Amino acid sequence: MNAIPASASANRSRRLALAFLALAVLLAIGIPAAAFWWFNRYYSERLEDLSGQLARYQRIAAARPTAARDLELMRTHDPKRFFLRTGAAALSAAEAQEALRQVVEANGGRLITMQAPNTRIEGRYRQVTVNVQLTANVLALRRILGAIESRTPYLFVDNLMVRSQVPSNFKPGPGSEPEMFVQFDVSGYSLEGAT
Repeated sequence: MNAIPASASANRSRRLALAFLALAVLLAIGIPAAAFWWFNRYYSERLEDLSGQLARYQRIAAARPTAARDLELMRTHDPKRFFLRTGAAALSAAEAQEALRQVVEANGGRLITMQAPNTRIEGRYRQVTVNVQLTANVLALRRILGAIESRTPYLFVDNLMVRSQVPSNFKPGPGSEPEMFVQFDVSGYSLEGAT
């Protein structure tokens, strides 16, 4: 049998013990050092993020007096006047229909029909759309569209369709314009749930 000499076994045991001691010392120093490095990096990044956030909040807070002044200025302009009546959809639609009837009659058009309104809720706003059919000549149509565009509450014209009602060989007399059939949708908005 091959026996390992006792001195070689003792040297090997010493080397192994020294290796374990060195490993234990490295672990005892390395684990706290790694933890310190990781926590230092984590808190440095967190501190940088919070400092940036604080700077943004300070800029926002500094802008508060200007924003409050602008908000008060907007309140004095009464922005609700640009919307149709608040309440039931029928009230908003009635206001839009009455406004359109007045505009068409005051500007030389002849109203044929106004179809029942469609309503659609878009977040805080209710869109009321009325389909209008009328006859008017070019000048009256121009005045009607201009009046719709420039009135309050704001109304918006969509899907405009203009058709001539005269044959292609028609020659109007001097100073007269032929009437056209005009169909379009008019939309207005009311505040949903506001009082």
